[in-house]
Amino acid sequence: MLPAPAVAHGALLAAERAGDGAPILFDFLPRLSTIVYGADGATNFDLIRPEETLEAGRTYRSPEPATLAIPAGQENVSVYLRKEASPPPRKATIAIGTPLREQAAVSLWVEQKPAAGRARILMEAPILGRSFTVDWDKAQEDARSWDEIIESQQHHVPIPQRLVLPCGMPAWEDTVRADGLLSLLQSEPFRINPDWETLAAKLPQRPFGQYCISSDGNLPAEIGREEIERLDILTDKALDVTRRRLAGEMGPGTEDNAALKFLTWQFRRCPTDVVKWLTECIETRGPAHPFVRHQMRWVLVYQGLGRVLRDEEAVECVVEMLLSSDIESWVWNRQSACMAFLLSRSDMAPMLLSREDVDRLASRTLADFRRNIGEEYIMFIYAPFLLAGLRRWRLKGPTALVSGIDPLAEDFLAIIEEVEVDLIGRRRPSANLQRRRDKILPILRDLKEELLCEGTNPDLLMDIYGAS
Repeated sequence: MLPAPAVAHGALLAAERAGDGAPILFDFLPRLSTIVYGADGATNFDLIRPEETLEAGRTYRSPEPATLAIPAGQENVSVYLRKEASPPPRKATIAIGTPLREQAAVSLWVEQKPAAGRARILMEAPILGRSFTVDWDKAQEDARSWDEIIESQQHHVPIPQRLVLPCGMPAWEDTVRADGLLSLLQSEPFRINPDWETLAAKLPQRPFGQYCISSDGNLPAEIGREEIERLDILTDKALDVTRRRLAGEMGPGTEDNAALKFLTWQFRRCPTDVVKWLTECIETRGPAHPFVRHQMRWVLVYQGLGRVLRDEEAVECVVEMLLSSDIESWVWNRQSACMAFLLSRSDMAPMLLSREDVDRLASRTLADFRRNIGEEYIMFIYAPFLLAGLRRWRLKGPTALVSGIDPLAEDFLAIIEEVEVDLIGRRRPSANLQRRRDKILPILRDLKEELLCEGTNPDLLMDIYGAS
């Protein structure tokens, strides 16, 4: 309780300051807060900050408005408010009149004259061309603490697990049509000129969804020391052949990229020399580079690099190299594929991206989706991968690509629906398109659920790979 003469004493001091020409400041503006959503999720936002002072007779206005997002289709906006001088917190609901056709941003701020004893809470919606007044008195009280309300607003978003392509014995074993890798290891390591074409064709095979070597570079547990030593002999020979090809030497194995392909399909087991060679090839982009005497060879260069990267320094270097290039000119099965591999198979790669990088890559992904509409969807394979890979940026920005918070989510939901309409509405689709459609539609459904934070498929990336 203030002593009885306190108000009179304050008025006297104010009069003395006014007589001296000094400003009269209110030392107490009741703190007013709301909740906003950013990269770190739901957080407190002070519309009136604790340290604010105001000269008498002036109107206070929030120096920085709170920015909120209204999802498409909404007719109402809900805003949580906390007044320091008037507990408990409250939830205000503002009717905006008509459902929004697209996600929209709104600004929330406060205007207050302390002498009037009341603040005006204003919300501006530029897309609607109007402002609204938020009525504190009509807002519904919430008995929870402010921290509990903030926690309840956190979006516990699903994040796709890192993709690890499994290995298994089927690709090592013989079939009625061809020798398995075990049989090839009985002879090829000891030949002067190994059959690189056969070896390079064997490693990409994945019977029952299992490769000879996993994407982390691991071998099946059943493979013994002798087989590993023979595989290492072949790897050393492949390195030697590829070195001679780079040097422009002529001889068996140097006429094509079969030995290089054999190396890159060992995934992260591939020697680091190959990372250096492929990176230098991309950086020089010379038309006469031994690896790319034909334009189609760029596919092996970019995809091979995406397969073999394993150490953090190399991943960072390649991500930076890709981002510094003209993303708008990327080719679907080259740069887009390489970035999709990195974002989906590495925990580090998503963490290297800034929000600006995500926006640029999202534009590329949307273009890769859009270019297939009306076509046979031959060039669609890496677009869902890139989208799912971008969603792994939630490791860094938890609300990334979350519908109702990140506008990019609405862009992706819209393009997915366009693709669905195109695929479902096709008359007399070719047999190939029918097969692709049957694989693509379930993936699109899962992607939509993930954008809406309703996803329940932690193995989404594996399912996308299985549909390729």
